[in-house]
Order: sequence, then structure tokens, then C-alpha cells
Amino acid sequence: MMKEIDLSKEQKLLVLKEIVHKFLPNKTFIYDDPNFLIIDPDKRFGFSKTGFRLNYLRGMFKKKNIQRFGSPTRIKELLSGSSDYFIGVSETSFQENDFKVLEKLYEIYVEYFNKLEKIKQGIVDKQQRLKEEKRLKELKVSKTNVLSKLDKDGNGEVDVVEGNDFNTLLKKHQKSIIEVDRNYVQQFVKVSSYLKTKKQNIQSIFNSIKDIPNQEVLKEYVEILEDEIHTYNLVLINSLRMIVFLVEDDMITFYEIHEMFDTLNMFDSKHEKDVSQKLTNIGDGLKDLMYEVRRMGNNISNSIQELSSVTEESNNQLKEQLSGINSTLKVGNFINTINTHQNYKTNRKLNS
Repeated sequence: MMKEIDLSKEQKLLVLKEIVHKFLPNKTFIYDDPNFLIIDPDKRFGFSKTGFRLNYLRGMFKKKNIQRFGSPTRIKELLSGSSDYFIGVSETSFQENDFKVLEKLYEIYVEYFNKLEKIKQGIVDKQQRLKEEKRLKELKVSKTNVLSKLDKDGNGEVDVVEGNDFNTLLKKHQKSIIEVDRNYVQQFVKVSSYLKTKKQNIQSIFNSIKDIPNQEVLKEYVEILEDEIHTYNLVLINSLRMIVFLVEDDMITFYEIHEMFDTLNMFDSKHEKDVSQKLTNIGDGLKDLMYEVRRMGNNISNSIQELSSVTEESNNQLKEQLSGINSTLKVGNFINTINTHQNYKTNRKLNS
């Protein structure tokens, strides 16, 4: 809420002097009475500082026993000759040209308070503009920091695991997999499609950051985006493990991952494709879609974390297999990245 603007005494008097000079160039003397702003050296003309009453000061009328004051509306009625409040008072009741001066005084009154309000509004508008400019500048810096963090090479694409290790490893062991069950090849291809679509969706969310309107939404969407990258990493490493376990004839561990993938519909990438379609044609429904993305991501993440297949032996097997296809993926660093974000998610949930 904007603080009430109050102009200084000097500012108000400067405004009043300018307006008085405009309407009454020969009556520019202003006397600052505790209760009135008085226009005229003999202190006969003025109005209250509050603006609620226009005041007739002493000595304006021919008959000294007539002393009146009233609201601006009543003064206006008097000046137009239609007042029931000033009964028997007309232009002839005033000394010399005081009635004409009173007309000008009313115009001064109206313009003075209108101008004060315009000045105050101008100050408020400037404060709001500066506040908004500061907010947008800070938001821009925050967005730049986020984009730099998630796109370290600055190529406009969010940093996820580069290369095509899954497909390469799948092709290498295709014959061995067919010997076990030809259907597994098709299922692995669907997992590959899932990963591809997930990666595209991550990029779409990343691209939407530039249009985020405020810091709160930015923070929330960045959390969702980082969680989606984490989910992608989890699915990728377990997809690679599943191939390794199958070719190493560790069927128990293979089926543990396979059953979990089947439960999560990894062999049917319909959900990710639906999300991709919605991200492509998004309107005002991005917020609801982000919550859906977060819910599904958490479901996948929580399920995969329950797997018991992660052992030092399985990691060594994965390293050896990736080395055989000249992969640049550093398994140890990759697993550390996954564990670090999982701990972050856990702490975030506890703190919230």
C-alpha cells in the first residue's frame, strides 16, 4: 500500500502563488494564517487549508453585521444567484468589486486543490514507476542467473546429459537382448522415446522462463524445472542399468527396474507426449500444467528412489559398458548430481 503523500508547506504556497497570479495578478500577497490561506494585503480573502470550506473573511460586505461562510457548493450557488443559504445576499451586498474577486477566489480554490491532487498523483505515479522498474530489473537479473546456471555454455539449450548413450548401448547389445526376449527391444525403444520427449519438455519449460512475470513464479518454476531434470537423470541412469543388468544376466535386478518402469508407464510415453502438446499450445494454463508436471515428476522420483539396484558393483558394470561405447558420461559425477538434488528435494520438503 502506497504511503499517503503530503506536500511541504513551501510546495503548497508556491502552487497557490502561481494560481493566484493567474486569476488575480494584482492580489499576489499571501498570508499564511494557521487556519486560512489569505489572498490580499488586507487579509479579507481566503479559504481554509483543508479545502472543506471556502471562507468569507471580515469586511467583505457593505453591512458589517453580515458575516457568512459555507461549503464550496454553497459559494457556487451564491455566485450563480441560486442560493437559499445566503438569503438576501447578492452581488450588491458586497463592497466595491469584492463579488468579482470572490468569483475568482472560487476558481482559485478549485484549481488549487485540483493541482495539489495532480502533483500528489504525479509523485505516486513516479514512485510506482520506479518501484516497477526496480522490480523488473531485479527480475531480469534473476532470470539471467537462472538461465546461466541451467545453460552454462549459453547455447540456449538447458543442460541435460548430452549424447545418445542409451540408443548406442541398446544397438550394441541388440542381438543379446533379442535372444532373451525380442519384445524387450521394442520396450527399450519406447523408453528412448520417453527420454526424448521428456528432454523436449524440459527445454520448453526452460524457454518459458523469459515470460515469467515475477520472482515468486520464477522461483517455483525453476524448482519444477530442476526437478524435471532430476527425473530425467533418474530415468536415464536406470534405463542404462536395465540394459546392463539384462546383458549381464542379472535378471532379478533387471526385473526390479522393469516392473517399476512398467508401473510408471515408461513403456508408454503418452503422458509426456500429452505434456509436450500442451506446452506447445499453452495459453493461460501453464500454471496448472506445471503443477501436473511436478506431481508426475515426484511420483517417478519417489518410485525410482525406492529401488535397491544401486550398488557399487552395478555402478562399476555401468562404467565398463559406457566405456565400451566411448561415452563421455562420468557415472560417479552423474550419480553425485542425482543424490545431491534428491537431498535438496528432501530438505526442501521438510522445510516447507
